Amino acid sequence: MKKIIFCFFLLSISLPKLISQTTVEEMFSISFDVDIQTSKMYRNKIMEKAPGSKYAMYCEGWFQIKKDSLQTALTTASKLIEKYPDFLYGHLLKGNVNYYMGNYTEAIKSYNRVIDLNPKENGGYINRAQCKYFLEDYRGAIADYDKALEINPKPTDASYFSEAIYYRGLAEIKIGNLDEGCNNLSKAGEMGYVAAYDEIKKQCNHK
Repeated sequence: MKKIIFCFFLLSISLPKLISQTTVEEMFSISFDVDIQTSKMYRNKIMEKAPGSKYAMYCEGWFQIKKDSLQTALTTASKLIEKYPDFLYGHLLKGNVNYYMGNYTEAIKSYNRVIDLNPKENGGYINRAQCKYFLEDYRGAIADYDKALEINPKPTDASYFSEAIYYRGLAEIKIGNLDEGCNNLSKAGEMGYVAAYDEIKKQCNHK
């Protein structure tokens, strides 16, 4: 037990030092692949080291979303795109803001641009699929979920992809593919998406 606490203590000391030795672009990339608290550390440091940069503007908008300041975040995203029109993450940010505001058609426009800029950016497909699902375009949603999983067949971010697989399962059920839908729900549950088990009870156990 003492050994575990000691290792954690070393990590808490070394992480800020590691961040300080990393470039802004590297920090920005890493911030997508770590837990939420570590991501906040990286993104705060980006805003401190490179204020006004495209990376800092994205981080500013991201924090505004986290605070539910969606209209402010939308303004930040629009300014970011105006200043850096080919910066993929500006369009991703704007799409995410519109998604959280329930403006799914507008969000899809942003995700389309993300995919135009990088056809292998699976986040664009997953986020667009979510919008299509809520617009009741279930077949379109399934196609986008499938494309995202084709790009990244062995995702490391279980929480992100388990939600996608959950909604893919619901979409399959909506179009009458009960077996495929229930298989997806089961897989999402195995990946840690607990809500999938409630849907399995409602949708699948009476088969």
